[in-house]
Amino acid sequence: MKVLLPSILTLEAIVVALAIPVALTLGGHGALAGWTLGVLAVLLLLGAGLVRRPHGLAIGWALQVLVVLSGFVVPAMALLGLVFLGVWVLGVVYGSKADLARARAQAAAAGDRTGPSGDGEPTTAG
Repeated sequence: MKVLLPSILTLEAIVVALAIPVALTLGGHGALAGWTLGVLAVLLLLGAGLVRRPHGLAIGWALQVLVVLSGFVVPAMALLGLVFLGVWVLGVVYGSKADLARARAQAAAAGDRTGPSGDGEPTTAG
């Protein structure tokens, strides 16, 4: 999850930023839509940097909710928000599985380096 979730938020920030000109020309809210998406893109970039911290996962979830809620200002963002919410859920699920598998592999590798007595001393060839 240390690489996957920040990547998802960064990609989401790019997509939200690219939606700003579309929202300005097609949306009826004009400047409000532009400012909303601009602030949201910056928050997503900041969230990408914070997602590795202890409360980072909660920040990521909150940002997903904000992207979906931005659909009230720019209706197309509701669909994009739901798509990215699905990607976020998959990233959380499979990222945690990958972290667990990596931890097990590291534990197994550390166990292989210890002696037969399991005292943490490396084995030596006789």
